[in-house]
Amino acid sequence: MFVDRLAASLAMSGVDVEVISLSEPPANAPYKHRQIFKGFPALQARRSCVLYILPIMLNFVKFADYDVLHLHGSDWFFVHRRVPSVRTFYGSSLWEARSATNLRRKLSLYSIYPLEHVARYLCNFSLGLGVEASKIYRTDGIAKLFAPGGRFFPGVKTESPSFVFIGTWHGRKRGQFLHDLFLREILPRIPGAILFMAADLVPASDSVIDLNNPSNETLAQVVRQSWALLSASTYEGFGIPYLEALMCGTAVVTTRNSGADYVLEGGLYGVIAEDSDYSEGVVRLAQKPAVRRQYELAGLRRAAEFSEERVIAEHVSYYKRAIARFGKAAVVN
Repeated sequence: MFVDRLAASLAMSGVDVEVISLSEPPANAPYKHRQIFKGFPALQARRSCVLYILPIMLNFVKFADYDVLHLHGSDWFFVHRRVPSVRTFYGSSLWEARSATNLRRKLSLYSIYPLEHVARYLCNFSLGLGVEASKIYRTDGIAKLFAPGGRFFPGVKTESPSFVFIGTWHGRKRGQFLHDLFLREILPRIPGAILFMAADLVPASDSVIDLNNPSNETLAQVVRQSWALLSASTYEGFGIPYLEALMCGTAVVTTRNSGADYVLEGGLYGVIAEDSDYSEGVVRLAQKPAVRRQYELAGLRRAAEFSEERVIAEHVSYYKRAIARFGKAAVVN
């Protein structure tokens, strides 16, 4: 999704962009698109093919017409690079493996981790999404994401306390943990509070509303009107929902993870709590309007640092640096 967003913004800013992918482009995409390997449906249907076969097949794709390639994954066996390349690491498979609950997925992620270091070695310029990924892969820079400003902006909050969760019921997002904590500890202290959940499983309850696969517009509206975004994730490479909430002037209460530490600057722009005092953090925001307002205003200031214009300008500068490095390497060789 972010590749589409980034490519669209680059194109709208005057950069000549072509996205190369295995699938059809989104409707009304403002950039050029090139679909590769149409005759190999297994590349889309099987994750193992994407991880281990696609990186080899990339060596047979013509890229000579481009000034620079921006790669976003599955490139560790792509060794014959005849043009400059930038690689973004959107997190670490090592940390994802540690939080995975499915054994097969856990083993797959552990196997990818050393390959990601190979990908780091092969590119001319590397970006890590957030501080943790940058440290793990020793990247050349930190990549920032941006949320579409057309949907995420401040709005009127609900009169009674309301909160929103975005994620999955099981796994690292811990929707079940948050749901149970809300009913057991938060709701008794904040009577009448409502929790909106955009998740794959939401048990029926008078105080918990299942958003039931909401549209992007509906989800943005709920984030705008909620008193706080609640997250219990154990791992986030970046945590785009945090940024979306900040753009809406909505406070954030989350458990500690690398994405939260980066976007919220360790708790300066949102509440970062341990499991044991998580409910206390939510109750404090609900019962102290002045404190909540401080986080709302601080969050808007923080969100401005991830504006679309700033992120696009930074990416263009990274492309130029990759091109310069590639040229120097060619002279040396």
